[in-house]
Amino acid sequence: MSRNIALFMGLLLAAALVAAGSGVINIPQALAQNEEAPKAGADPQDQIRMEMAKDLQKKQEDLRRREEELNAREGELRTLEASIQKKIDELKIVQLKLEELVKLRDDLEAKNVVTLAKAYAAMPAADAATRLKAMDRPTALRILMAMKAQSSSKILSSLDTATAAQISEQLAKRQMEQ
Repeated sequence: MSRNIALFMGLLLAAALVAAGSGVINIPQALAQNEEAPKAGADPQDQIRMEMAKDLQKKQEDLRRREEELNAREGELRTLEASIQKKIDELKIVQLKLEELVKLRDDLEAKNVVTLAKAYAAMPAADAATRLKAMDRPTALRILMAMKAQSSSKILSSLDTATAAQISEQLAKRQMEQ
């Protein structure tokens, strides 16, 4: 019979633990009621149950604390994510502005090259050749490329043979690249 009682008490304890885990039983309240009971003739199983209930209460408190920590960290991560997204959006705006400025600069530069090409085409070929030979090669090439073939050929013929050959080669390479 005592075996049946022990089995019944074990089942009762398991049911209490399940109920405590689901929130049906308030473990701190149950512990307080148990502690009020006299301990003089306490059954060893009652002491085991009390210790198990205390362990369960401690584990529930640890889980609650961990959940609070995780919730706080999750909030911090959401804040950081929003901050990072805001910075990404700002950088995209800056990138678009820079792309617009580069396009504007390229357009202005192209207009300037066209204007210079017209000016050099209007000069006497020998004067234009002297000036183009003195400037940096990339600029000279852009000006010659912007000219009509008839004007650029007159200027190239006014240059010395070596310089005219080098510029012609570079012009041919650029035209192939385009």
